Amino acid sequence: MANEIYNTSWWGTALDTARTAGTNPDFFGSQIKLLTSEQDNLVTNGSFDTDSDWTKGAGWTISGGKASSDGTNSPLDQYSITTIGKTYKVDITVTDMTTSSVNVRLGSSADDKIGEITSNGTYTFYGKVASSTTLRIRSATGFDGSVDNVSVKEIGGNTNNSDE
Repeated sequence: MANEIYNTSWWGTALDTARTAGTNPDFFGSQIKLLTSEQDNLVTNGSFDTDSDWTKGAGWTISGGKASSDGTNSPLDQYSITTIGKTYKVDITVTDMTTSSVNVRLGSSADDKIGEITSNGTYTFYGKVASSTTLRIRSATGFDGSVDNVSVKEIGGNTNNSDE
């Protein structure tokens, strides 16, 4: 496969990059990366530079460039940033975690959970908004830790090749 030729005018940068690197492209991963890399972050103040733009439940504080929970089982919300029926990529960093876990939801109910984090690190989740336009970060059962670098980007285009 050393001399495969890809039509970069149709698939764009993902294939051109794969061809230049001498690898076969990962079509799905490349599409998702292309579809989200140029999108705006829909979260306001996702780096928690100020104590604004988030609705903090009991036990949440914003200070020092992060949002921290003291273990109280409550949400940290940002309202009206998504659209029902659309799919999104959510990136989040968790630090200083000492107990429990934290859920990431594209909506306000437990059914809207797209991921659960049980240790420090940076995570990426994908989900489709079903019933609420709220981004919710919620202590699962006494999360004691901090979150930072929260990003929500719409996955544009049609990635399943169907005629919706």
